[in-house]
Amino acid sequence: MRVQLDPRQWPGRVIPETDLEIDTAVEALCLRANWSDADRAGVRAVVGPWFAEGWSVDALLAAVDNKPDGSRQGSPRNRDQVAHDFLRARLRSWWQGGARRARPPVAGMTLGQWWRVNRRNARLTRPRPRRPLGEAGRQAQEQSREQVRARLRDPVERSRARARRWQEALDGLLVPGQRPPTFEDSRRLLAEIVQVPAHPVCSRCGCRTGVLSQAA
Repeated sequence: MRVQLDPRQWPGRVIPETDLEIDTAVEALCLRANWSDADRAGVRAVVGPWFAEGWSVDALLAAVDNKPDGSRQGSPRNRDQVAHDFLRARLRSWWQGGARRARPPVAGMTLGQWWRVNRRNARLTRPRPRRPLGEAGRQAQEQSREQVRARLRDPVERSRARARRWQEALDGLLVPGQRPPTFEDSRRLLAEIVQVPAHPVCSRCGCRTGVLSQAA
């Protein structure tokens, strides 16, 4: 499949097959490994046989960092090391008994397979067009809008709706299982808090007898 991709957009799991794909994958490998000084021809000579056996850029980068048993390979490359010599040394641990290459640590796919998967995912995530409403749907929609407009026009209904919302909010603060307080509860609580002192009143003049006795 002849698709030319920017090396910065090369899919890491794709196994390059053609010369153009291999060149692009080599450049992508050097970019992702931060090997700006790497000899591309030297890197290509090292990774070409690995690409031929089903390895991808993601698999090569994983092999550079880890051994087949999962342990770390060692310190990163320094500027004194030649990139393709460093890569060859790191991949040496991925030879099984020195006879053949191990299975890649990351499964790969061809560019054509990746393209089909990408197109399928794009179709699945594409927003679906809205189906036009039928006659019944349009009538129901218009009735709903009319009800909303009627509520907005009627100040009494707006006030009632606001009161309902407040009451629902207050009810939401109640402890589960408790009933909402009533006016009688408020009156009883007020009577317990505010107690009016009782003074005897004279039956003749209506004066408080306690005050008169103190004055005398």
